[in-house]
This record gives sequence, C-alpha cells and structure tokens, in this order.
Amino acid sequence: MEYTTIIYEPGPITRIVHNQPDKHNVMGPAFEREFRDALKQFDRNDEARVAVTLANGRHFAAGHDIAMLSTKQPWEKGKRTEMGEAEWRKLNDPRKFVFPMWECAKPLVAGVQGASLAAGANFVMMHDIVVMGENAFLGFEIFRTSGATSSSMEMWLGYRKAFEVLCCGWNISAQELYRLGAINKVVPDDQIEAAAMRYAEIIALMPPETVKLMKQSLKLAMNMRGAREVLWQADEMNTLVHCVGDEREKEFYAIMKEKGMKAALDFRDKPFEKYGYNRHKVTPI
Repeated sequence: MEYTTIIYEPGPITRIVHNQPDKHNVMGPAFEREFRDALKQFDRNDEARVAVTLANGRHFAAGHDIAMLSTKQPWEKGKRTEMGEAEWRKLNDPRKFVFPMWECAKPLVAGVQGASLAAGANFVMMHDIVVMGENAFLGFEIFRTSGATSSSMEMWLGYRKAFEVLCCGWNISAQELYRLGAINKVVPDDQIEAAAMRYAEIIALMPPETVKLMKQSLKLAMNMRGAREVLWQADEMNTLVHCVGDEREKEFYAIMKEKGMKAALDFRDKPFEKYGYNRHKVTPI
C-alpha cells in the first residue's frame, strides 16, 4: 500500500508518523486504513520489536473528520439519509481500527503533543506506553453536540473522572492523566520524541517473546474484566448516539456548512466560556 497520511519506517524500533499537520492530523478513513496496514506490517516483521507512534505538527490527533459530515444530506427521522449511512460506515470502521491495536502482539509506544480529540483520545489510549508533552491534553468537546460516546475512557480514567470529562464535554491535561495513572510520563514538549524512543529502546533490549507473552497476559487480565466487550460496546453506542441526530447537532453541522468550522466551534463552545472553558488550553472545571 502507498501511504499518503503516514510515514512508515520499519526496523527493530518501527516508527509510524501521522503526517497531516495541515489538518491537525485528522483521523479520516485514509489514515485509519494506512495505520491499520502499517500495524499489520509491523506485527508480521520478525525484526520489529516495538513501534513508536508520533505525529508531525502541533497536534497528535484531531479526531474524526467532522467537516466531512457537514457535506452530507441532513438528518431526517425515519429515513435512511446520506448522513445516517455515512455515520454507520464511519462509526463501524473503528472496530477495524481499534481492535488491531488492542490485539497487536507487540508493544506500541505513543509520543503525544498538543491536542488529541475524541477519537484521537481513544487512539492515544490504545497504546501500551504513552508519553505526553507538558502542554498536551485529551479533549472531549465534540460531545457538546451529542456527537459521540467514549465508554472505554472509564477503563483508563475511572468512572468519576470519565463521567466528568465526557458529560461536561471538557478536556483533561497530561498532568492530570499522569496523576490518575492513565499515562506513563509527562515531559517538556521538546523532549516527547526522545522520551518515547527511550522507552522503545529499553523494551527492544528485552527478550521479544517474553515481552509478547507479558503483554498478552496483561491484556488477558483486562479482557477477563470485560475490556474487549467495553471496546465493542463503545462503537455500538457511538453509532446510536450519532444516529439520534438531535437539533443542536443539526444546527452545528448547518453552521459548519454555511459559515465554516470556526463559526461552528464558536456556536458549540460559547455557552461554556462563562465556566472558564477555553478550547485553546486546558482549564479545570
């Protein structure tokens, strides 16, 4: 496969670099296909011990391409609309994306800068080791327009913090994620790649079969507690909540189509500003 959204560098320490900085590394269908293919190549390469996921540009992963939805036929109850069909395809595909990551036999390390939003936040959490820059954060503002669900966040954040960020449509800082044990390390922004590579270099020194079996046993423990079912159910709920198509979501996409992304985001976020929200930086509730 020819890659247009990623840079794939195979080797004992494989590097997979999301390379759409002009789009803030949006996770469109092309990226998901290419990343999935790269992951398959990595898992099958006997030389490869560990993979490091990085991203060029200011942000690690801007989430799914919501601008695409503004081009679709609007929601209409009781009718199989173009919007509904697009949502079903888009939101069923993550199973083909999330589960290859979850079931990858070899370790995955992420070096994360800037924002990782909605699906981008889930993407971050599918890695085994996560290093984030001191100004990095996970964002869930899309939920303010009934845009998605992310029940898998309960596994990483615990019920109360997951409820807070999801049901308030807020964001969560790298420092808070580290405090909760959801990520491994917070470093200055200019040291993200070096810190991620350091983890990878240490893992690459370990006996590869030992590492794979240890990862398998840890994932088995999580799966026995229901992790795999939670990931599956998260996509079911994602599809359902999108297909509800409430009035605020319709208005959000209508504004995006007529006036552009910034106007739509202003419409979405304005009511929350009096509570201290700022989409350009992390602010506590």
